[in-house]
Amino acid sequence: MSPDNLTDQHWEAARLAIHGAFQRPIGESTIPWVGEPKEILKFLDYHLGLQGAGEDHRSSIALALGATIITSHNNRPVPLIVASIRKFDCASPSFVRGMRSIVHPSGPSLLRSWAIGFIAIISDQWFNSPAPVMEPEEMSEFCEHLAVSMIDCVVFRPVTMKRGVTIFFGMLRSTEWRSHIVTRSWSILAHCTLAEEDQESFRWCLQNAIELLEFTRQLPDGEGLKWWYGTLWFHFDKLDPTARSEVERIARDMSLGDGLSDLNLYLNLIDQEVAKTRREMDGLTNDEGLTSVGIVLRARFVALEGNYRRLDRITGGQ
Repeated sequence: MSPDNLTDQHWEAARLAIHGAFQRPIGESTIPWVGEPKEILKFLDYHLGLQGAGEDHRSSIALALGATIITSHNNRPVPLIVASIRKFDCASPSFVRGMRSIVHPSGPSLLRSWAIGFIAIISDQWFNSPAPVMEPEEMSEFCEHLAVSMIDCVVFRPVTMKRGVTIFFGMLRSTEWRSHIVTRSWSILAHCTLAEEDQESFRWCLQNAIELLEFTRQLPDGEGLKWWYGTLWFHFDKLDPTARSEVERIARDMSLGDGLSDLNLYLNLIDQEVAKTRREMDGLTNDEGLTSVGIVLRARFVALEGNYRRLDRITGGQ
């Protein structure tokens, strides 16, 4: 697959090779280690172009996507693969058009789940690019289809949920993309603690919390404000002093009126996350507790408990 002037016969042979290498029997989920996936990415790029032009290559695309975003051990991207994907041009018109076509709600849910995983990896290429990778009407359609796909794939798939949160923060950072987020997507922020805290868009969103509060206040349905404001309580410890003061002021006003039910919702969700983190800590061995994983879990537990207590004091346990 190295030459750029491959014939149709070459591509047919490549498809047979991909299917032979990565198609698993029913019930077997392991995928062979691919190493650095340069050639698979070329294969994916070519077939996404064909898919976007109207040909059906979903089975080949699914195998290529699966091979690049999961491993046989932990269903997570590995650094070598992630680095290769991020170096690849995933923002070309044909690549984007092909990815848009496979996120369509009519497609198989597993294929859409893997597409979401891939888009999460290339989030910066798509949502933090100098020029948008789609036209405004295409953005709106894509966000609608993505919302449906996340609902279809996320409910029972924590891994896909995490990827969806990554994509959401990428969109929220972008002034072009955030206005196209559909109402039903905002509730994914109930799982905002799944965000990678070193993700650039996640940090940007918290650093610009007030700007995003003003943006969500202008949305007509109230869902954006509800879930973005809740996110700020989940991550209250990471906000700057100005944002903290504003978030607490809003909570005091809400506690005196109709907003109390939303504050109690946030408390309940944070409490669930505290309990989940405690269970994860209890499941560590003594040696694991001394590793970076254990240290991160303890820090998260302390932060979440502190955020919960701060909000609970404002509501007065009402």
